[in-house]
Amino acid sequence: MYFLYKKLFAWAEVWPLAVALIVYLLYKQKDGGIGIIIRLLGISLLLYAIASYISNYTYRVPEPFKNNNILYNLLMILKPLMIGTYLLRLKQLQQYKYLRVVLFLFILFTLFNFLFLGSVFVFSTYMVLAESAVLLIFTHTFFLDAMVDDEIPLPLNHPAYYICIAISILESMNLFIYLFLFPLFYTNYEFAILISNILGIAHIIYGLTIAAGLYANREKRRFFQPTVLHE
Repeated sequence: MYFLYKKLFAWAEVWPLAVALIVYLLYKQKDGGIGIIIRLLGISLLLYAIASYISNYTYRVPEPFKNNNILYNLLMILKPLMIGTYLLRLKQLQQYKYLRVVLFLFILFTLFNFLFLGSVFVFSTYMVLAESAVLLIFTHTFFLDAMVDDEIPLPLNHPAYYICIAISILESMNLFIYLFLFPLFYTNYEFAILISNILGIAHIIYGLTIAAGLYANREKRRFFQPTVLHE
């Protein structure tokens, strides 16, 4: 049981995304605009799987490929851009021009960060904070609009709700934890491991919440359609 627990947390960034993609593969989706989120899930699954393999089996990885920081940095760039693009395509958020400005400023900050503040081969806490801030601005705008604007209502089973809930939980944790996580490894290692496990739980909630959203948005099975017998 303890072995299973360790494996679940060691791969917490990976298997929940796999569950979400399995749901997508099993069921056709009602909302056609979900494609960019599916691409993000696929890219995230691949990059997280490689990064987790490097972390868990470093001794098996050739020396030139032991640095997985570039994979995390790449994800921190892609997530705000792809999720931001998805949310900006919703009619509900197209009226908020400042969201495009936020996304543009994020691109400028990304260039500035990796040109002047740090290398892409070093894990960037600045990018974690920027990613979380941008995504929380987008998701909070979505929820505020859902509460005050009745002109273009979205059904509660729309995947955007689930995606924004998942992002809000994960990025709120990221924003708080990465402010002090790395110094904590030097001062209180056991507590740092506990905090890392909490972050693993946030990744599990993230992936499974998106999976729930895809299931709620299902139209029909892609395979094994039940046959109706006519007399």
